[in-house]
Amino acid sequence: MAFEKLQITGQDGRHFRLGEPMEVHDRGTFLGTLDPVTVSRDGTEVLIQRFLPSAFVKKEKRNFGPLVLLEVTTFLAEQFQGLQAVSYLLSREIEMHGDGMQIALARSALLQAIGAEGVAVSPRPDSETPGNFVVQGVWAYNERNLAALRHCLERERTTYRQWDDAAAETSQSIVALRDRLRQLLTR
Repeated sequence: MAFEKLQITGQDGRHFRLGEPMEVHDRGTFLGTLDPVTVSRDGTEVLIQRFLPSAFVKKEKRNFGPLVLLEVTTFLAEQFQGLQAVSYLLSREIEMHGDGMQIALARSALLQAIGAEGVAVSPRPDSETPGNFVVQGVWAYNERNLAALRHCLERERTTYRQWDDAAAETSQSIVALRDRLRQLLTR
């Protein structure tokens, strides 16, 4: 089954409700949980701050973060009509994909590309691990930002599909090589 988009649900696959933890899946694979998803009293603003990656994401050698961020923002914008803004407070709490400053700058660039305002990168002084940074910004719901978000999401989905295709080709090549090796060994 070819990748189309990530699936977003509430806990245990239930319907997502604002203010509850949000689960992210790629087809049948659990990628992680956004928890908490904080909602303003009037329900017009959501704060995204912590993605808890699954064991699968931790062991994979690819970066799911940009796609997850864009899919979640798009989901919120499309599913909750009263939503006016999504705020981000993104930190890197675990060693996963390289240098903390590079990750922070990439997150900052992504937020700016989707039209977020007030994007800032600052060191995280209370972190036990040096090189951790917090990236913050606010994405306002408007036509220009929605178009930028959809453009970035489509680009990220294309990159993800290419990774999927390459992984499938590698897997098929390994199977073919293994079969050929078996044939040679049985002679």
